[in-house]
Amino acid sequence: MSRLARAKEVAAHKLRDLIRDERRRARFHIELIERDGPISRDRVAHIVLARWVKAAQVEGGATGALGLIGVPLDALVFTYFQLAMIVTVAEAYGHDLEGHGGEDRVLGVLGRAHGVEDVLRASPRVIGAIAKAIALKHGLGSLGRVVPLVAAPIAARINERAMIRTGQEALRTFGNVYLLE
Repeated sequence: MSRLARAKEVAAHKLRDLIRDERRRARFHIELIERDGPISRDRVAHIVLARWVKAAQVEGGATGALGLIGVPLDALVFTYFQLAMIVTVAEAYGHDLEGHGGEDRVLGVLGRAHGVEDVLRASPRVIGAIAKAIALKHGLGSLGRVVPLVAAPIAARINERAMIRTGQEALRTFGNVYLLE
């Protein structure tokens, strides 16, 4: 087996593990949301999305305040947040994300949300590569050069908008929900 093939296999295995772990956490969070009484799947998905948007804003502000040092951290953590939100929305609607099909669905949502779906399909399933593509697409590579006090609110806003876009794509994919703005 070539090194590239082995690297792709390891990356796919890591993504599968991440999805499996996130499904477990998602079911727990969904149970917490449903404790107050009967609630529709759509409402659960919207609550999940709102929570992840807030988390992304806080994370973007915190890492943006770090300036250039925070850029790689922001890209990695924010990409994780998006993947976790996508998995949670899929769980809210009862979609199975096991195996290669589940990986492809998660990466497809992420890719469509950022306009880089073809890049994600062609490259190995490496979370770092996804984070880098998203960071470059949204200009986060140069954001860290800005004064950190200015970068923090900008990064928070960029994360908020990107998380909303990703959430809307997840809602369309898994719940056939279209948000009218």
